[in-house]
Amino acid sequence: MKIDITIPVDTDTLSSLADDYLAALWHVAQTNPAPIADAAAGRVAEYIGREIIRRYLANTPPLLWAHQGGHADWAKLHLQQDGAK
Repeated sequence: MKIDITIPVDTDTLSSLADDYLAALWHVAQTNPAPIADAAAGRVAEYIGREIIRRYLANTPPLLWAHQGGHADWAKLHLQQDGAK
């Protein structure tokens, strides 16, 4: 049996979709047989991907204080002290 399946995607409602359905849409968008030059296919994949990223980042705490203005000076001082030992 051979069958074509059509999956409608409304980019205006992506934020209201369940995570598992959004993930399924991501896979559908990536396996879309449209040519690489198909602008609509590229846009829908981008919209879906951006929604996934938005959700991930919304639930992921940022790395705080990993780099600060004084770190370079501290590191240089620390290296100088270690070299003096």
